[in-house]
Formats: sequence, structure tokens, C-alpha cells
Amino acid sequence: MISLPRRSRRNNSPERRGRQVGGYLPALLGVLLLAAGCNGADPSETPTRAPTAVALAPTTAPATAAAPATAAPTKTRLPAPTATATPQPTPCALPLLPALQPAYLDIELGCPLTAGRDPLATAYAPFAGGQMLWREDNAVIYVLYNDGRWAQYDDLWREGDAAFTCGEPTNPPTPVRGFGRVWCDQPAVRRGLGAATAAEIGDAGGQAQDFVNGMILAAPDGSLFVLIGETATWRRVWFEE
Repeated sequence: MISLPRRSRRNNSPERRGRQVGGYLPALLGVLLLAAGCNGADPSETPTRAPTAVALAPTTAPATAAAPATAAPTKTRLPAPTATATPQPTPCALPLLPALQPAYLDIELGCPLTAGRDPLATAYAPFAGGQMLWREDNAVIYVLYNDGRWAQYDDLWREGDAAFTCGEPTNPPTPVRGFGRVWCDQPAVRRGLGAATAAEIGDAGGQAQDFVNGMILAAPDGSLFVLIGETATWRRVWFEE
């Protein structure tokens, strides 16, 4: 039998492996430096690649939805304007007394309510603050004040009564008969009119007519009195016969 010599065990400890690697590094660096010198290149310079041009496909704008077609406006045929009839005032059923025409305003008094009275007995008396009127057909006394107001009272005086109802029995300044009765019985009338300035006068040939909004009376002094109902005002119109 042949005896082989025993191999000695190698020391593979970490310290030994470290020393072996450390011995190899200087030799490796030297080889690298030698290779770099042979190529004539500076190892510190790193070659830079030129940028490669990349052809891009043309960009196509996104398709836009077409706007819906707008229909042309349709002409609308308008109806031809129709002629509007101008309203005409309604004619009055009753005529106006011709003698009262100079004082009449239809927009003020409206249409006649009666055919009027012609002739008609009337009376008139002047006062410091206005006048009094009387018409026989309705037995009414009208008191007209100088400030434009008017009022009416029933004629309560009767034939056979005293001519003077109150005050001094002299005319003027005291009114007589039916005028005196209203003047004495109504303190407001007496204060508003004051004393009579002349004796009353009468006329058997007067005229009067009633309207929707008032009255016209021809007084014995030759004037026309217009009494407006809605505003309780009056006006006077003078005319020559």
C-alpha cells in the first residue's frame, strides 16, 4: 500500500480572502491604464452620442362637429291694418232751446233732460255777496255766491204771507217774498249774501232748461246763468238779443 502525503488545509478565513483581493486590485488598475493609453483616448472624457432625429407623424387636428344648419327665417305675412272708425258722439234725444245756445257746452252739461220752458216766469235779486234766482215751474230758489258756489232751496213762501219774513221792512236792504223767506230762514245764506243791493225784478218771458249735469236759466236782467251740478259751481254769460 502506497501512502499519499496529506494536503495541508488552506486557510480560508475572511482575513486571508481580503488580503488576496487587495493584492489583485493594483494589477487590475494597471491593465486598465495600459489599455487606455494604447487607444489614445482620455479616460476622463466620455463620448457623447449625437441626438438622433426622430421623424414625427404630422398631427391632425381633431375633427370638429359641424354646426347644425340654421333654417332661413320664414317671412310672416301680417294682416293688413283695418281702418278704425272714429267714435261719434251720441246725438241728444231732445233739442237745445235756441235762446240758451250762447251759454251751452255739451262737455260741461251733457244732453238736455227736458224740452225746456219758454216762456217762463222768473225773478232775480242782487246782493252784496251774490244773487238769487227763482223759476216758477219748479218753485225752487237758487242762491249764487260770488266765490263761484251755488245752492238751491224750496220756495216756501205763499201768497198771503207777509212780504218781509224778518229784519227791517225795507227793500233793500231786506229781501222780500220767497227770497226773503230763504234769507231769513237760512243763516248761512244771510251771512254769505249779505244785504240786498236792489229790489228784485221779475220777468214773465224767461227761459230755462235742465240737463244731465246742470241747468241754464235766462234771468230778467238779460244774462244767462249756467249752474253746473257735478262741481256745484256757476258761471254767467251776457248776450244781446
